[in-house]
Amino acid sequence: MENTSKKLKKIYLDKVYAMPEDAGTNMDYGIRKMAQRNQEEFDEVWIKHREGKATFKEWETALDKWLNSELI
Repeated sequence: MENTSKKLKKIYLDKVYAMPEDAGTNMDYGIRKMAQRNQEEFDEVWIKHREGKATFKEWETALDKWLNSELI
């Protein structure tokens, strides 16, 4: 599990560091709320993945959905 956890962390950090500097700076209320919901959803999926209740594909999909909403 430790090795998988390190891989997930590396994937997460690589994607976050690859984001442009202005990501997440949209001041529109609806966009901010959507990004916040997607981040909370990603956090829940990550916890479920650590408990063995979610697949890697679900984790990756939730991460991509959150990061893409930050780019809007």
